Amino acid sequence: MDNTCHEDERRRARNHKPCDHLHFKAWLDVPDVVLLLRLGEIAIKGFHTRRKFEKLLLRNVHDALHSNGIEFKVKKEGGRVFVYSNEESRAAQVLRRIFGVKSLSPAQEVEFESLSDLVEKAAAYFSSTVKGKIFAVRARRAGSHPFTSLDVERELGARLLREGGLRVDLENPEVTAYVEVRGKRAYLFTEMIEAYGGLPIGSEGKVIALVSGGFDSAVAAWYMLRRGAEVHYLLCSLGGPVHEAGALHVLKILADDWSYGYKPKLYVVDFSEIIRETRRRCDPSLLTVILKRFMYRAAEAIARREGAEAIVTGESLGQASSQTLANLAVSTAAVGIQILRPLIGFDKDDIVAKAREIGTYEASARVKEYCGVFSEHPKTRAKLEEVEREEAKLDTSLLDRALDNVRVYDLRSISVEESFERLEVDEPPNGAVIIDLRSEDKVRSWSLPGSIRLDFDKLVEGLYSLDPTKKYVLLCEEGTLSLEAAYVLRKLGIEAYSLRGGARRAQRKLSKRKGGS
Repeated sequence: MDNTCHEDERRRARNHKPCDHLHFKAWLDVPDVVLLLRLGEIAIKGFHTRRKFEKLLLRNVHDALHSNGIEFKVKKEGGRVFVYSNEESRAAQVLRRIFGVKSLSPAQEVEFESLSDLVEKAAAYFSSTVKGKIFAVRARRAGSHPFTSLDVERELGARLLREGGLRVDLENPEVTAYVEVRGKRAYLFTEMIEAYGGLPIGSEGKVIALVSGGFDSAVAAWYMLRRGAEVHYLLCSLGGPVHEAGALHVLKILADDWSYGYKPKLYVVDFSEIIRETRRRCDPSLLTVILKRFMYRAAEAIARREGAEAIVTGESLGQASSQTLANLAVSTAAVGIQILRPLIGFDKDDIVAKAREIGTYEASARVKEYCGVFSEHPKTRAKLEEVEREEAKLDTSLLDRALDNVRVYDLRSISVEESFERLEVDEPPNGAVIIDLRSEDKVRSWSLPGSIRLDFDKLVEGLYSLDPTKKYVLLCEEGTLSLEAAYVLRKLGIEAYSLRGGARRAQRKLSKRKGGS
């Protein structure tokens, strides 16, 4: 079977007609600087798999550069991808984030007639760089030539020494002059920019990543992208619009900077009713495990809808009470789909370091963790039978109702500001009713003139009758609860806003005005 495969490759190589490079360059109308991409793991695959992966990689290259507004032309030849662009620096930063690319080099492309011609042109390119430096020459060839790679290294090394290179040191050079020869062309470069390797996105099917917006889930999703999975996301919304906006900022980074070749979706399921009912009816020490099981079930339902083969979580063994071996086993028993946990053996420091590297750290740091507040003394070794006994106290249609109202967003096209920040105002509009959601003690201490106090829980549960013809501005201490309440009222058809920054910001503004007057 292997011999047949290799014979097929040899036959195709014999029948392959090289492109007319002069015509190609004229058609491109681009400079001689080219970005040379090395494909890493793809190169060791069998012929059919490699061809499939290279096709996906080229698709992803096109999507990445196009979506970043970079003009380019691209060609593939002999295990290399060549990208021509007048925006070399910007293109390089985008291309290194395409999974499947191991490294890349900005290179000078030259055509030559003989070894002496090649050495002449290479010396002109490298001489100023190696002048006064300890250097090495590294050459490799593809094609038939009357000289070897070693000949190139010796001839060019000797020429560069005559033109001012300090000395040759193959082990510890200050500068390495790289020459890659392909047919009658050579690529000259001194820099190798490390990329992230992995496999092209789309090569390993779809998964649904359970995300919160925190460090762990974003990094776990990134690792799945790196292994070629097409990742879509599920946010079980625990904190209303504040939670959703924070998570969306994180996911936009993954979508815009790392997810090329497809359109990642975000599914948002409102878990507010599930949370309320679980807190009311179930043993507080089991809340985190019960909620985790509901999240797994929601992810499984979305996976079936999306045609995904697994769900992905950011769980790390022992990092939280719900992430002990015993509790993970109980949570996993809720679903029949496979659960992938890329971070299971990671320390928190490792996860945070990776978040910094991939660009999600700042956005994740602003997302509040909601899960940990539900139980002060959670069990770390829950038993399946006791969890199922507590779940039996709940309405069996809770999850169905939540899934019936799932919202779906195209992460590549959605705007964070348009989706959530439109709920906030800096000043109450004229004629608006101001509702203060703070405690009675806080309101007695300070309140905006003309405001009325209502209870947050009763408001979001619809226990107050509000006039739909009026505008409402909601106020809390920091502006988080009021934003959630405004979002809930908007869904009910009421024009509601949150006062940005809450009571603290309003107090500061009033104090400045009084001081100014």
